[in-house]
Amino acid sequence: MKQITLERKEPKLPKVFIFSNSLLPYSETFIKEQALSLRRWHPVLLGHKRNRTGLDISPLQSQLLLPDDANILHKIRYAFNRWRNKPDPYVVRCLNKSRPELIHAHFGTSAVDIWPYAKVLNIPMLVTLHGFDISIKKEIWESGKRGYRRRLYPKQLLNLAKEPNVHFIAVSTAIKQRAIAFGIPADKITVHYIGIDTDKFFPVEPPLFERDNRILYVGRLVEKKGPSYLLQAFGNIKKNITNAQLVIIGKGPQEEKLKSQVAELEISDVIFTGALPGHEVSKWMNRSKIFCLPSITADNGDAEGLPIAILEAQASGLWIVTSSQGGLGDNLLPHQTCLHFDEKDVTQLTEHLLGLLSRPADFQDLIKNQQRIIQDTFDIKKCSIKLESLYDQYARLT
Repeated sequence: MKQITLERKEPKLPKVFIFSNSLLPYSETFIKEQALSLRRWHPVLLGHKRNRTGLDISPLQSQLLLPDDANILHKIRYAFNRWRNKPDPYVVRCLNKSRPELIHAHFGTSAVDIWPYAKVLNIPMLVTLHGFDISIKKEIWESGKRGYRRRLYPKQLLNLAKEPNVHFIAVSTAIKQRAIAFGIPADKITVHYIGIDTDKFFPVEPPLFERDNRILYVGRLVEKKGPSYLLQAFGNIKKNITNAQLVIIGKGPQEEKLKSQVAELEISDVIFTGALPGHEVSKWMNRSKIFCLPSITADNGDAEGLPIAILEAQASGLWIVTSSQGGLGDNLLPHQTCLHFDEKDVTQLTEHLLGLLSRPADFQDLIKNQQRIIQDTFDIKKCSIKLESLYDQYARLT
């Protein structure tokens, strides 16, 4: 008698649309990594357009609001409805076929764009607030300086906060406080860390004592990251430690201005690498002693949320010197896990860098403490378990 083997079917995972307007620039690597870390939910990246020069998102399922094969009439109507911030009927039908349980929007700006679709489909939505989306002053948005479409953004975000089907995630305690100051009720906000992959970022040989005197900066070359203050401090460093080197990873509108500053200050040993993929950033971290992010609050109010690059550097075992307000009380504990200085204080920044390079033995506890906090609180696997619990809660699956 022929034996029949019954195929065992795996249980179907609930689906979450992870929305960001563009899929995905290098600066949003954290979205890709968070999506890949999910185990009990099936992530689908959803966006308005594809970033052709951005991240490789092929390991994840992805789709556009308006499908690639849409005809010209659908494209015209979609563009018109997008300008009016209204749901497009054709897109609604396409999304409805996918039957997601939840939408997770990254950035408040993306959230107000996708909410009309979530509302008409009656899908709950979580909104992760990162930094600029909650820090920039309302009057800047309303003036149209961030784009004509964004003039109503403050009003749209506060209206979103009134919706019972919407809840907010703040990437740090500082971001929650800014969201409250913006007008979002405290009980609508949960602090949840994105986390980093400690299988990719961890201390390696050679130990810090044996490495070259290399200082590393990773971030966009923009005002709020404060790279010009690091160049000033590095000029002071070179007068005392001639073999010191500064590596600047990233691109942005201030790049040429910063290169001119290097020439004006006559500083040697400054390397601009441009933007690099994560594995190349990791290589530089494994050859550096200090990670420095001299962030400031920009004139328009924009400030750090919780810089992922700092978490990666902490996990890699580098000394951290920063003025970032985002992360204070979370992963940034002055004189416990980092050396913190006041924004724009080049003298204080110089003293911290000189101390680490000239008296490294005095600062070993910083490395031990930050390793402990990364493993306990910021490992992406642990963070994603908590995130999926939030998914369960707000999708009403528990």
